[in-house]
Amino acid sequence: MGLLPSPVRHFISASSAAAVGGESEGEMARALGRALVRRGKPYSFPLLSPPSSAHLCTEGDGFQSSRVKIFDRDLKRKQRDRAAWLMRGKDDFVDSVAENLLDRLQDCRKTFPAALCLGGSLEAIRRLLHGRGGMEKLIMMDMSFDMIKVLKDTDEKFARNNLETFYVVGDEEFLPIKENSLDLVISCLGLHWTNDLPGAMIQARLALRPDGLFLAAILGGETLKLLNSFDL
Repeated sequence: MGLLPSPVRHFISASSAAAVGGESEGEMARALGRALVRRGKPYSFPLLSPPSSAHLCTEGDGFQSSRVKIFDRDLKRKQRDRAAWLMRGKDDFVDSVAENLLDRLQDCRKTFPAALCLGGSLEAIRRLLHGRGGMEKLIMMDMSFDMIKVLKDTDEKFARNNLETFYVVGDEEFLPIKENSLDLVISCLGLHWTNDLPGAMIQARLALRPDGLFLAAILGGETLKLLNSFDL
């Protein structure tokens, strides 16, 4: 775990052993995972369509979503839809956070063939990736359909050899990904909107293979105090 000299916190963690699952949440995860687009065509991706013997990260005995609802996720999705069409050019702050995250990949000797990028600053991650991490398959996931559509529509500008990019509409709180199927999960400025942050991180860990990497940046607890210090 490391800290930036800003209210942004970086968490770097290798996957480890634990167990978590879901009941009705598993069905919700499957429904979210159906909204998959690959370069304009419907595509059935194995990570989202596991065989009967496989489990999604939200399945299993004893799993329950958070009872505390701090954020209205439906309202947040609508806000993300609106933000998708208001995005204009680059943002220096977001680019700085994304670049710091991606720099961590260069500190690792191993490669990450299968990677998942969770909602937040997806565009900055994709634009600044520059082949780092040795990725072969990259899943871009956001709870906003419009955000995914904007990313997909600009996909050709960032097309790279030997990197398959998939676009998924899904919620970090109900991750529609098969267990032990990823080498890397990365989130840039998105997880702080979840109601159950530990639960979302547990699901991300379950999606990782042994020795997988979880890499994220979220706004820290002192952020609002820092904003209040400005004379606006």
